[in-house]
Amino acid sequence: MKKIIAISFLFINYLGYSQIKVIPTIPIEKIGRIGENGSSDIYIQKEGNEYTVFFKNIEPTETSSSTKFNFKDLTGDFEALYTIISDGFNASPVADIKLDLPNDIVWLHYTKSLQKVVTLQFMSKDKATSVTGISDFMSKADINSLFGKK
Repeated sequence: MKKIIAISFLFINYLGYSQIKVIPTIPIEKIGRIGENGSSDIYIQKEGNEYTVFFKNIEPTETSSSTKFNFKDLTGDFEALYTIISDGFNASPVADIKLDLPNDIVWLHYTKSLQKVVTLQFMSKDKATSVTGISDFMSKADINSLFGKK
């Protein structure tokens, strides 16, 4: 009986001071991507209710060649962002849209070419670190692909 009590005490003690703990994970889903030859220059990733937009920074920097901005989809914010971006392609005159996200400020920079094709660039600035980033140009078809629309 003494051995059973000693073993159970050691087992309970072992469980209480374990260094390894299992943390539940949330699956990560890629919504859409834009890139050449399978590379993901721009893509959207969903983890739970948080969306993150990653893009290759075309602005020369010393730190990183990619940047990101993220937000939580609390009240349909993902669909609202898609609508804001889509409506910007049809706006006349073409104008930039500035978005205030929890951790970033994002500009939707629209440009109309001589062929009257409207393109969009993401321009972001991290509020905490002031790191900036500029994405490559995207067409309306690219945005539909990025947001997983047909």
